[in-house]
Amino acid sequence: MREARKPASAQVASSPLPATAASNRVLSVNELPADVQRELPKLAISGGVYSDNPAQRMLIVNGQVVGEGAEPAPGVLLEQIRAKTAVLKYRGYRYAVAY
Repeated sequence: MREARKPASAQVASSPLPATAASNRVLSVNELPADVQRELPKLAISGGVYSDNPAQRMLIVNGQVVGEGAEPAPGVLLEQIRAKTAVLKYRGYRYAVAY
């Protein structure tokens, strides 16, 4: 029976890892898979404020002021606001955009 299971585990190992199982590395938009790039909602970031205090960090996205943990577009999570970039998450992929 073990030999019958080897192909199944080989299939799992050869299939692409889900984004959540992949490294927690923050990608650039260009590094996202092509299908994810096509489906990514358009975000217009017109400004931002970084602070050492996470509660005071904010971005202006599509004309709205949003903070960490907000969903500036359907399915897009604003994970972190850094000094000159924001880390967003979409379909399990973490990516950074400059502002």
